[in-house]
Amino acid sequence: MKSSAIILKKLHAKEIIIRYKETLNIDVERFFKGIEFVNLVEDTATKHRFFEPRSIAGDSSFYEDLDKFEWYYMPWKWEHQIVLDQLKKSDKILEVGSGGLGFIEKLNSLNYNITGLELNKNSIKIAEAKQLNVCLNTVEQFSHSHQNTFDMVCSFQVLEHISDVIPFLKAQVECLKSDGKLIICVPNNDSFIRYTDGGVLNLPPHHMSRWNPLSLKKIENFLPIKFEKFHYEPLQDYHKQWYIKSISDHYLAKYKLLRGLNKLFSLNSLLRIYVNFNCNNIKGHSIMATFIKK
Repeated sequence: MKSSAIILKKLHAKEIIIRYKETLNIDVERFFKGIEFVNLVEDTATKHRFFEPRSIAGDSSFYEDLDKFEWYYMPWKWEHQIVLDQLKKSDKILEVGSGGLGFIEKLNSLNYNITGLELNKNSIKIAEAKQLNVCLNTVEQFSHSHQNTFDMVCSFQVLEHISDVIPFLKAQVECLKSDGKLIICVPNNDSFIRYTDGGVLNLPPHHMSRWNPLSLKKIENFLPIKFEKFHYEPLQDYHKQWYIKSISDHYLAKYKLLRGLNKLFSLNSLLRIYVNFNCNNIKGHSIMATFIKK
């Protein structure tokens, strides 16, 4: 999804490797062989940000390493419930990137007609044991034999992992019936996560692109779809501490006066009170966009 692009930042590959090792004890050195720098690039027209070179995207083995962390695949999230609330029993659904299987397992138990696609072989084994309809396949391959088939195609926290965005999205649109819904949920890089650059997992080989409301909406310029609406995730309990620390560190570093006041009145304590009373009104980690196939 590129027209004219500028390099926003050059990152040392060695520093990325060290961060993954120190933070998660995961060795990602194999993805950066022969690479000294990784570029964070922005398309000036769409504000879509992406990393180059594309060859550094994570493989199945990398995601199996992440699968060992209990927090990595949450079984039921905010975005899952939003989608469930708008489904009809007659809908035929495709989930691209079924990951921890929480969404497809829930809908399967409610007798929805849902198919999942996944590349993590551990997830495929678990899906087979649970008799879930999850295929080890890319959506690009799957779309060849499933054009105009589904009422809804959804992906949750998947698009940001993809290097070549347009073929990936084009295949999903091809799977949709006319007037079918394409639903995309990604981290919102305009939210509080921008203060910490999203953490180590917002870097390759995990995330290959970064999205905000503008860049998401611009997708309709490249495919036969029309943007319908956004849903913004309210701040979740498990992100409260991240939010407080991000805001506090950012403003204390930016304003000298606040650093003085912080010695008298703890900014973290004040933020904690604010967050506890207003978390439903604070934009959280993710954003979900709905499009309709023309």
